[in-house]
Amino acid sequence: MGFPPSSWGASSLDGDIEFMKEVGVGAADFTVLQTVDRDAGCYEAGIDSACTRGIDYWDESNTTSPNFTEYLATVKKCRDGIGRPIIWWQTPLGVPSNTPGGTPNHYRDNRVHYFLTHPNELVDVGGVGVVFGAGWGTQTNIATDGGQFKTLSTAYLANPAPLR
Repeated sequence: MGFPPSSWGASSLDGDIEFMKEVGVGAADFTVLQTVDRDAGCYEAGIDSACTRGIDYWDESNTTSPNFTEYLATVKKCRDGIGRPIIWWQTPLGVPSNTPGGTPNHYRDNRVHYFLTHPNELVDVGGVGVVFGAGWGTQTNIATDGGQFKTLSTAYLANPAPLR
C-alpha cells in the first residue's frame, strides 16, 4: 500500500513531508508520486480545455530549468523525508520534439524517453517502479506514440536497472 504526498498539508515540500509523516505514510510500503497527468505539449498547444495548469517541457540536457536533475532532487528529498521507496504513476506518453505543442493524441513530452533511458537516476533517488499512461483521453497513448514506448521499454527490459 502506498500514499501520495499532498500539497494540501503545507505550502512547501518540507511542510508536505512533515504533514505526510504526521498522517502516518511512513508506515506504508511505498510513496506514490504522480509524474504529471498530461503531456507538456498539450499545455503548450493551448487547444485542449483539459490542459490549463501550465506544465513545462523539461530540459533533458539538465542545463536549463525546469529539468530532470531538479525534479529528481525533489523526489529524493521526498523519499528521504518520508522514508519509503517511490513509485511514479500517470507518467505521460508524449514523444520528445523540439517543436512545442502538438495536436490531440500527438503532443510532445519527454518523460517516457528520459525515464526509460536514465533508469539508474530514478533508482538512485529511491525509485522502484514507473506506471506509464495517459491521464486524459486526448493525450498521447501507446497507439499514437509512433512506437516510442514499445521501443524504449523493450530496450529497458533487455538491460533493466538493478533495484537497491
